Amino acid sequence: MQGIEERDSTDAGPLGVVFGPVTVADVLLLCAVPAVLLAAATLPLSVRQSLVFEYGDPTLRTALASSFVHVGPGHLAVNLLGYALVVPVAYLLSVVNGERWRFRVVFVSLLAVCPVVLSYLNLALVRAGGSAGFSGVLLALYGYLPLALATHAETQFGIGRRRTTAPLLFFLGLLVITLLTLGAVLTYGVTVPFRGRTVAVGDVVTATLVGLLAALVLVVALYLLSATGEGTAWCATLQAAAGSAGHFELAVVATGLFLALPFATFPVDPVVGGRVLNLYTHLLGYALGFIATYILVVLESEWLSSL
Repeated sequence: MQGIEERDSTDAGPLGVVFGPVTVADVLLLCAVPAVLLAAATLPLSVRQSLVFEYGDPTLRTALASSFVHVGPGHLAVNLLGYALVVPVAYLLSVVNGERWRFRVVFVSLLAVCPVVLSYLNLALVRAGGSAGFSGVLLALYGYLPLALATHAETQFGIGRRRTTAPLLFFLGLLVITLLTLGAVLTYGVTVPFRGRTVAVGDVVTATLVGLLAALVLVVALYLLSATGEGTAWCATLQAAAGSAGHFELAVVATGLFLALPFATFPVDPVVGGRVLNLYTHLLGYALGFIATYILVVLESEWLSSL
């Protein structure tokens, strides 16, 4: 079928599958984002500050531009590093599993939609201040990793079905994020402005997070219990996969990155360089990135099954 690549089942390994005539175009596409972020960093500070999305005075212009503007060099450096880790791994996972086209669709779509959507979703929480930086969009790209990892596990190792494994990984990531956020709330509390004064809502947020944590533990446990019958087969498959040409190592690196990134993007101390990290936007980005890409897979599967 046109537009859908056939999966390469050869033993050339991930790098042997990636390099090809279209790789140069993909590299240029991936490098466009760092180029835009670095170009925006050269703007005068006053111009960058004027592009911050102000919650009290939101505009479509700042909603779009604020995601690509950083007021401080530290924030820019962290986002560039995160991008350099997440995007190449997601791209490599997609290409070796014959889904280069999916990565392109997801990558371009999230870059086009997330800046405006995430900016305006911030207005759901009434507060003073504003937001800027690429971290929300970065977390949306990170939200694609559960699906890419699940596809890799099914395609290369025959482990699970991606429509089941991807949600399991998503909820596992959400579990880690909730634990880290709960730690931040317990350590520093949460306050919101209300009728001209500051009100502490740490207890309410803590109770909400504890309830969410219990629900996530139950969901992950149910997913794992449903796969217990396949445990022996999975172990044998993983032992055989350990000798494959780079696919097992890629899976290990991608899984490690998936589990480690929340510790950098949802730190227990959310105050970095005098600025409070917008953990709300980070969470929205992660959820939006996964939900959008997972819906794409479900719709595609339903469409193919109807042919």
